[in-house]
Amino acid sequence: MGESVRILVVDDQQDILDLTATVLRGAGYVVEAVSSGGDALRQLSQQPFDLVLLDINMPEMDGWETLRIIRADDALAGLPVVMFSVKGELHDKVHGMQEGAQDYITKPFVIDELLERVEQILTVARVAGPGERGGH
Repeated sequence: MGESVRILVVDDQQDILDLTATVLRGAGYVVEAVSSGGDALRQLSQQPFDLVLLDINMPEMDGWETLRIIRADDALAGLPVVMFSVKGELHDKVHGMQEGAQDYITKPFVIDELLERVEQILTVARVAGPGERGGH
């Protein structure tokens, strides 16, 4: 499943960051975990990733601003981004899709659902090919 698939997890809550990274690593993914939008952008500029799980509510630079910067960068524009938030209202999810997110996962998450949705997004990205997504 994982075969060196690299996932960047961005969340300012350390317990969520640790749990998500542990779950994804347990499924065979290579995971980098950072606690801010700025750190996420630095990681993305330094190494390729196949997927970003991005929290919305973070100090300084929230997930929406981080997503807009990713989408505006030609090298990252096609990188799959999943919004990851306690905000679970329909308008929040619609806003995520309008901003260019591939999916929206509500916290607290169900482990099996998280893994299934990550795998589905990665499968779509593989079919689209490296020219259609950022990071490679």
